[in-house]
Amino acid sequence: MKILITGANGFIGSYLASFLLEKGYEVIGTSRQFHASTKALLSKGTLISLDVLDKEALNKLTVEADVIIHTATANDIISKDTVKGIELSAVGTKNILDFAVKNKIPKVIVFSTLQVYGIELNDTISEDSPLLYQNDYGLNHVFAEMYAEFYARQGQVKTVTVRPANVYGRILTDAFNRWNLVPGCFCKEAHESGTITIKSSGLQMRNFINLQNLSRAVDCILQHFPNQYECYNLASSRGDTMVNADEKLYQKPVQLNITGTEPKTGNRFEVSLQKLAKIGFTEDENYSLESAIEEIFNYLKSK
Repeated sequence: MKILITGANGFIGSYLASFLLEKGYEVIGTSRQFHASTKALLSKGTLISLDVLDKEALNKLTVEADVIIHTATANDIISKDTVKGIELSAVGTKNILDFAVKNKIPKVIVFSTLQVYGIELNDTISEDSPLLYQNDYGLNHVFAEMYAEFYARQGQVKTVTVRPANVYGRILTDAFNRWNLVPGCFCKEAHESGTITIKSSGLQMRNFINLQNLSRAVDCILQHFPNQYECYNLASSRGDTMVNADEKLYQKPVQLNITGTEPKTGNRFEVSLQKLAKIGFTEDENYSLESAIEEIFNYLKSK
């Protein structure tokens, strides 16, 4: 099976491309630019310099593939710029869907976010839960999801939307620049200064998914691609508060600084993985938050 992955220089895209290459897939990675370490990591694949917002370049490009995995949507940083966030998530996704139709690529997986359900989640979150986005980041991905569903409903291409929780894991390339993400931001501060600063009360619960389990879930979807539009939550069966995530930084003594007072009480929720389970996905518990923290520390020490 030949897979085209947009955003293949990014944190998720580069790991996913590497994982699928190891699984025996043919992989074509696209990005506006590639770091030297990403080129080395994906040397067994094909890399194409491409901007998903460059409609002219997309119209000129001809590619044979079985599936597109579209990870080049707006992250939480880009989403702070309203125009850039909407443009990348909405227009960029539409461009990729048009590209799939033009090149007769029959299937597309679009990466969204669990934040389409909101920020402070409660109770059980399933794919049928109402969308209660509370920031531009969540809303931008709703636009991307709507385009994916629209193209599938029109019969132009089969599509799937995946909604990952907070993604963490092994850093494979020096292109990584998302040190605002938990647990990486905690690890970096602890490594550099021996402190961890939580700018809230730390009581809020978050769900974290390791890149390895995320990639395994995508592989499972590729093997059981639905005939009609579907969305899948990509998460773990456990949750952690910000304080609990900090306590797992066991490699060296650190001083914990909690500088906020909100929220006063913690939220409690779980993410249903029943839909993924129905197509055969099971979590590999070897890829835990604790093991990833050790890998992130090892990466920081190597630099």
